[in-house]
Amino acid sequence: MKLSPMMEQYMSIKKQYEDCILFFRLGDFYEMFFDDAKLVSRLLELTLTGKSCGLEERAPMCGVPFHAADSYIEKLVSKGYKVAICEQLEDPAETKGMVKRGVVQIVTPGTVTSGAMLHDNENNYLASVLMDGDGMSVAYCDISTGELCVTEKHAGTSLYEDMINELVKISCKEILINPVLDAFVHVIPSSYYSKNAAETAISAQFGGLSLTALGLDGRDLSILSVGALLAYLLETQKQELAQLTQCKYYEIGNHMSLDKATIRNLEITETLYDKQIRGSLLGILDRTRTAMGGRKLKQWLREPLNQAEEINLRLDAVDELVSDPVLLNHIRESLKSVYDFERLAGRIASGNANGKDMIALRNSIGRLPDIKEGLSYAGSDYLRMLSDEIDDLEPVYQMIEGAVVEEPPFTVKEGGLIRSGYSEELDSLKDSIKDAKAWIAGLEASEKERTGIQHLKVGYNKVFGYYIEISRSNLDQAPEEYIRKQTLVGGERFVTPELKEKEGLVLNAETRINKLEYEIFTNIRMQIKEYIRAIQQTSAAISVIDVLGSFASVSTRLGYVKPVVDDSLVLDIRTGRHPVIEQTTEQGLFVSNDTYMDDQNASMLIITGPNMAGKSTYMRQTALIVLMAQAGCFVPAEYARIGVCDRIFTRIGASDNLSQGQSTFFVEMSELAYILRNAGPRSLIILDEIGRGTSTYDGLSIAWAAVEYLCSDKRKIRTLFATHYHEMTVLSDELSGVKNLNVDVAEEGGSIVFLHKIIPGSASRSYGIHVARLAGVPAVLLNNAEEKLARL
Repeated sequence: MKLSPMMEQYMSIKKQYEDCILFFRLGDFYEMFFDDAKLVSRLLELTLTGKSCGLEERAPMCGVPFHAADSYIEKLVSKGYKVAICEQLEDPAETKGMVKRGVVQIVTPGTVTSGAMLHDNENNYLASVLMDGDGMSVAYCDISTGELCVTEKHAGTSLYEDMINELVKISCKEILINPVLDAFVHVIPSSYYSKNAAETAISAQFGGLSLTALGLDGRDLSILSVGALLAYLLETQKQELAQLTQCKYYEIGNHMSLDKATIRNLEITETLYDKQIRGSLLGILDRTRTAMGGRKLKQWLREPLNQAEEINLRLDAVDELVSDPVLLNHIRESLKSVYDFERLAGRIASGNANGKDMIALRNSIGRLPDIKEGLSYAGSDYLRMLSDEIDDLEPVYQMIEGAVVEEPPFTVKEGGLIRSGYSEELDSLKDSIKDAKAWIAGLEASEKERTGIQHLKVGYNKVFGYYIEISRSNLDQAPEEYIRKQTLVGGERFVTPELKEKEGLVLNAETRINKLEYEIFTNIRMQIKEYIRAIQQTSAAISVIDVLGSFASVSTRLGYVKPVVDDSLVLDIRTGRHPVIEQTTEQGLFVSNDTYMDDQNASMLIITGPNMAGKSTYMRQTALIVLMAQAGCFVPAEYARIGVCDRIFTRIGASDNLSQGQSTFFVEMSELAYILRNAGPRSLIILDEIGRGTSTYDGLSIAWAAVEYLCSDKRKIRTLFATHYHEMTVLSDELSGVKNLNVDVAEEGGSIVFLHKIIPGSASRSYGIHVARLAGVPAVLLNNAEEKLARL
């Protein structure tokens, strides 16, 4: 049997997008058929129906309203599916026969643009990875903001780990990769990564800009990864990418390098176990007022600086804001009214911005002069530079202010967008139907008076137009000139010749009005696209100002101090506090501690003491204070001198990877190997209980050798090393740079109290049985354990 014409059209389009769920537009719904319908009905718990399609059996079908489609698409994309949106490309009212349809966008996890599907304080990155015998390149882009970056690294140690760390750092939502690695990612054909295809895609996107101007000349791997990324975006978005105005090349070593284990273990942007922002460093420091600032703060915490001069520029700016609360308050109050115009620019560039987006952009621009004026008198070089980067965007403000009404509708094709006085032609059309609208508006009152029917009303809907409705109990009073139009359960609807005449006049004019308003609006949107680069530059400056203001606000409220940051190898922290834990303990109960390290006399701090006494907290707080300082924030201490660290490494906690046959001890040794291969003179290393996953003598030997390796005369890498192997404390007498620390414990009457105070020297006991008692282990077992401990 032959398929119906509509289903033939569907099958033809579906064949081109077999790897996508096809949202097929039929009137006010997106419909799915056959296997797509069965899958989506199960995933989204929608009712599965059927539709005649020319075959003996009805085609399985389910659908969603087009105006609410974003929420359904978001759920599918979050589950890893691609959605192809197939729209009607012709107006059904002006088309005879089958309406032409085509896919206008493919939505994937990394190409989401709808505001309803994006998280305000989080970038939505799509990454393109190229790996071959010469090395690797990673390009990534957020098309909602227009950010496009690329880096590359040539063959050497830790090439694969460095690539993974870059992808973890940006928290990308989708990865494209050339078919080299067997990985659970989107493997695209090698043709995307050909030199000719890549250069063609780059040239098409950036026009006259040369590879040199883009920073890509001579960087062949980067050219290929960026080209593949752009080709994929053009294929999925089906339109120009005007928001991508530049490509930023960076070297991996330009920022402090944080690997995936460190980002996880230090709980920088989310907690380790429940993946919540609350309880993380980000949760403490994020007091930003804009969505752009929230994203920038997360980026700064994942990519701290590693150049003292740049760090001090940020710290001086924060210092001025802390010292000038009037300026700080002025900026933060102004930022309250600033919308996410970084993403608004992306919506304008992609042609998706509506009237409300325009008003939000206008309101945001309206706050720029206040912010710029406030910063123009700042003493900080960085704040003045940011002020200079803010464009007042006055032409954009005037365009929107003069054209778009104050309370525009969500849609852009149904009128009500353009102000009176903007267009003579539009005003003339509106004036031409004023009398007819006034007549219709007064018809209900005049007909009630003329007919004496008090339950008469005049209404309108899109299907039947204007009508006069009379309840069933009053039908006998309906005038003879009323023409029956529709029968209802409770009455009848009528028209009159004069009402039909006025309706025709109004609806014909409104169709022309709506069309003209849409043309005017899209023309304004096109004009604003010329300012995309200026809007992006301004939004970037505003996001930085917001983060600096957040740092200053938090530092003032929590009593943080400005650290001294220099190129030495000294870490000197006095009365340091853990920024997160001090906020979760009862007031006044957090115990502060000092830390001193250098590359000569105190490069290795061996920390002993019982579990739960605070060793891990102490090590983590040291790392977090260093990270905060190099991000540009004040720190929780009375004094801090930070000799810049280029990398922070952590090996904390027990974990395994059983799906790949890796035991806890193997994972521990793999992470240790990675640290030892990549740590350099400026690194900071946190090692917790190295060697505990194997036998006592094996573990002690590995831990001992690790300390000797890190303390050799060639290295002297700053390391905090927590251990229960008390035998290792003798190393302070044998190796220069080794210092012993322990956590103070008070004993009284057989019970112990953890004082959480780090003091010089080594612990005499581990107190493991005491910790077991606190955990509720049965007393008979504990007594037996104490006897065995004494015997051993």
